[in-house]
Amino acid sequence: MKLIALRWLLDPATSLLALRLRAQEPRRMSYDAAWRLARVTRHPDEMVYRHHGHLGEDSPDQTP
Repeated sequence: MKLIALRWLLDPATSLLALRLRAQEPRRMSYDAAWRLARVTRHPDEMVYRHHGHLGEDSPDQTP
């Protein structure tokens, strides 16, 4: 199942908000970016998960 379809099934309110945010943005952000923004707007406690997905694999405290 595609990610977009899964998101619509699991959280249609966030998906609808993402479409509205995407339509309001003059530069036309991607649906994925709009969905993540809508998700943390509706559920601010999930900001930790959003940041975790954007971190690189190497962290500064790890030594090779």
